[in-house]
Amino acid sequence: MASIKLTDDVIRVPKLDVSGTNWVLYKERLTWAADAKGLAGHLDGAVQEPNAPPSPATLASVTQTAPATGATTAAAGATITPAMTPDPAQVAYEAELATWKKGEAIVKQLIASTIPDSLFMKVRSKGTARDIW
Repeated sequence: MASIKLTDDVIRVPKLDVSGTNWVLYKERLTWAADAKGLAGHLDGAVQEPNAPPSPATLASVTQTAPATGATTAAAGATITPAMTPDPAQVAYEAELATWKKGEAIVKQLIASTIPDSLFMKVRSKGTARDIW
């Protein structure tokens, strides 16, 4: 199956009128445009920022592991190994966070580029695309 790339030429949402008279059409078209990019969940909050995994230091203080060969014990009783490998949970979280941030940025830009400047000034400090929407 051939992949379909949706370019900016295909995804054009008319600007929201300052008076808001075209809100119904604007809302539907912007929702469709976000959905076409697989990002509609950022508008309604269905896609949330991923939660960070517990830090290794937090886990170490809770676990209180015993010393192992090739490891030293810290004053607090946590085991520190000489060669720390990246935590797979942290790596996965960072990848999920990067994907979420990119989706947020795309949807925020989609909204920002289609609303009047006066409205943009009111919503620009909102944290998420859902908050802006």
